[in-house]
Amino acid sequence: MQLSFFLIFVVDKKHNLLFIVLVSIFIVSGCQQADTVAEPPSTLTTNDSTALNQAAAQEKVIPSAIQHQSGIVPASISIPKIEIEADVLEVGLNEQRQMEVPEDPFEVGWFQPGTKPGSQGSAVLAGHVDSRTGLAIFFHLDQLEVGDQVYVTDQEGQTLEFKVTSMEIYPYNDAPIDQIFGYTSAKRLNLITCTGEFDRVERTHRERLVVTTELVN
Repeated sequence: MQLSFFLIFVVDKKHNLLFIVLVSIFIVSGCQQADTVAEPPSTLTTNDSTALNQAAAQEKVIPSAIQHQSGIVPASISIPKIEIEADVLEVGLNEQRQMEVPEDPFEVGWFQPGTKPGSQGSAVLAGHVDSRTGLAIFFHLDQLEVGDQVYVTDQEGQTLEFKVTSMEIYPYNDAPIDQIFGYTSAKRLNLITCTGEFDRVERTHRERLVVTTELVN
């Protein structure tokens, strides 16, 4: 199973510090078969082979003149092409250094320790493809095409428009994590879910769909 290392830049406004977090992470976003009742965020772990990490992060605190990170804190997402309107919840890493994901299959999780949508870098949103009782929020994500619009809006009503630039499918244990979560000079928003056959032994879908979008100037 591939394990990649990359840097996440996190701003602490209170102490005016920039945290550079070296993270190792496995990608299983949206692949756990979710319940249909909303609960507090759950981890993505279904067993050892499907943990989104053992992200044993080394954190270094570096003084920074940065007062705030650009971009917005997403509260909702809209994808007109596939008629998606969904709430976005902030998710992070639990005590085991595993990424959390919303329990509700019709909510989307934003990886809050990473990049904000609209900032330089790779913001990541993950959603379930299905649940124990049927379809979930990102079931039709594979119907998107290059050029389709994706909108994210914050609590104040500010909306950013992104356009799909690529769609890739990877084996669940061989995704380019550094490209999906890592830094880039572009302002990207990456949407992640599962695809392919569900492996009942591993309790995960065998492939990952990654939709890459970029901010419209």
